[in-house]
Amino acid sequence: MLKPLERFSFFILLFLLFWIPIPLASNRAWAWSLFEVIVSLQTLFIIIAYKGSIPWTILKPVKWLLIPFGLFQIWTLLQIISLPNLIVEWLSPNAAAIYHSINAPHFYLSLDREQSLISLLKGLAYTLVIFNAGLLITSAKRIKTVILILIISATFQAFYGSLMVLLKINVSPIFALPEVDISTGSFVYKNHLANYLMLVLTMGIGLIITELHSTPSRNWAVRLNRWVTAILSVKMMIRLSLIIMVIALVMTRSRMGNSAFFATTVIGGFVALTLYKNRPRALTGLIISILLIDTLIVGSLFGLEKVKQRLIDTSAQQESRDQVVIWGVDIIKDYPLTGTGAGSFYSIFPSYTQSDVGAYDHAHNEYLQFTIESGIPATLLLAASILYCLYQSISTIRNRHSNFMKGIALGCFMAIVGMLIHISVDFNLQPPANTVTFIVILVIACLVRVMPRVKAE
Repeated sequence: MLKPLERFSFFILLFLLFWIPIPLASNRAWAWSLFEVIVSLQTLFIIIAYKGSIPWTILKPVKWLLIPFGLFQIWTLLQIISLPNLIVEWLSPNAAAIYHSINAPHFYLSLDREQSLISLLKGLAYTLVIFNAGLLITSAKRIKTVILILIISATFQAFYGSLMVLLKINVSPIFALPEVDISTGSFVYKNHLANYLMLVLTMGIGLIITELHSTPSRNWAVRLNRWVTAILSVKMMIRLSLIIMVIALVMTRSRMGNSAFFATTVIGGFVALTLYKNRPRALTGLIISILLIDTLIVGSLFGLEKVKQRLIDTSAQQESRDQVVIWGVDIIKDYPLTGTGAGSFYSIFPSYTQSDVGAYDHAHNEYLQFTIESGIPATLLLAASILYCLYQSISTIRNRHSNFMKGIALGCFMAIVGMLIHISVDFNLQPPANTVTFIVILVIACLVRVMPRVKAE
């Protein structure tokens, strides 16, 4: 029997997934501090629920996700503690030279300790999310509940963001931020909302696939009964929610957000049609309907043409991000092993710019920014953990016989691929709302590989 405190901790996880996008994607100091406190209390409740005896075997499926994240936080800690001069000179000669030039009493690997400390606290909270989710998401029912909460949250964001645009409201009613003819929901940056919607859309598609019948309809009576049941089922409500999300995604006018969703849907459809055993008969129709009905027909009504025009108008002359990448590579060459310190891009990048490209808080390329701030080895460690989760998803789709687990794994696969595409031109792992959602998806990708199938299957 589940412990009451353990169930309460699971409800905290559900609350967190719904809440974290609301206060500006929790991308403000007070909001991410509240997130860190909630996760820390949740961890304490779990430890109390298990009376200090953590069932580590439950965490085995997420071991190769949890360990790399934990090691990454240890590395960030090493960046901000005082080290002997000789060690800093050996690991990061350029950092040592900077500290020497200002006659600093202490030497560090990080060139911006304050921001690195903030990143460390966030990183510890993210690691605890993996730990807590691995212990709390213990059944197919709970996986479905988590995904439904994400769908409810994203539908709320999509409806709110679209309504603000359609009603032409110029100032957001809660945070009093200026609104333009672009859907942002309660996020600040349109691409962050687009990325969030893309993640939840793919998981929603996976959930719908779990409900598809894998056996043919024997006659028209059975087929009609299935149609009526589908119309009256939760599946239809999910389908309508996905349409609302697609409308909002198009209205964000996010070029790569829309491109990533379209690309990952095509890739996911190809993987499903290639690797699925006992493929549901309606799967092909579902994928085609998402590509045609949702993205083309619905999208054309709510501004897909504007997204298309933005893609056409994009050029090297209008965009300076390619130049940021070039200068960012110069930073990596100077700090290849240790990086400049987690969260230090904003303070380091101006010293490498060679012309006026405006202010860049982030590199608009997470691969670049993580490598700049944490070094090549630490970045590869995180990358390996994400690719491991991607492999687990593919393995589940190919080898498992549970329709539920395969459908959810396909959703995870699409979400991971979509994120890997989108972060190549944006900084979608900076707001906690997107990062926590993505981490929970990574955890689910590992869990469905080994979790017992649903009894009703």
